[in-house]
Amino acid sequence: MTTSTPMERRPAPVDNAVKAGAPHGAPVLRGGELAALYRDATFYARPDTRYVKAVHVAVFSTRLTTNAGGQLGELAAACDPSGIMLCDDLFFDAYDVKTPARCRRRACQVLFAAAERQHGDLEHIRSYYGLERRIGVRVDLGLRVRHEGRSGTIIDTRGQYLVVRLDEETVPVTVHATSGMEYQGKDGWVRAVPLPDPYAAV
Repeated sequence: MTTSTPMERRPAPVDNAVKAGAPHGAPVLRGGELAALYRDATFYARPDTRYVKAVHVAVFSTRLTTNAGGQLGELAAACDPSGIMLCDDLFFDAYDVKTPARCRRRACQVLFAAAERQHGDLEHIRSYYGLERRIGVRVDLGLRVRHEGRSGTIIDTRGQYLVVRLDEETVPVTVHATSGMEYQGKDGWVRAVPLPDPYAAV
């Protein structure tokens, strides 16, 4: 029995541009990959300026509230989604944040590591299968897909494979990028076409 990854235990990631209704704890995407931000200290009377602050992996939050009970913000740190609000005016690609600048708390650390792995996997999938060039679809986290006719969302990668959470299912499935796959493109659903067999003419 395989154990679930940190991405599989969270709600499906959501792009910051289409964040309406994002569930609490869903990772924030920017350009199809995990996003990171600095803590927002603008409302502190005396912010601590002695140290450069850590960068956190961003998640959506429905639990950042003021003392009066109003919603304070919607972007929070993965390590404390109910207590650390993030400043949304300077986004970073999480995979590109250097280790000394990263938050050292466990929840952020595991997502920073996931972001690095996912970036390498996605670059390989994009380059090798050429789906953007061949069918006009860029493979990203958060992309809506159909696997063998069942709709879902890409939530993670596993080497050259994609991890998809199918709608109405709790356990994700690992799928091949071109086998039984359709991707939601700008003009509707597009069927993935397998690469030509290099041995077919031999």
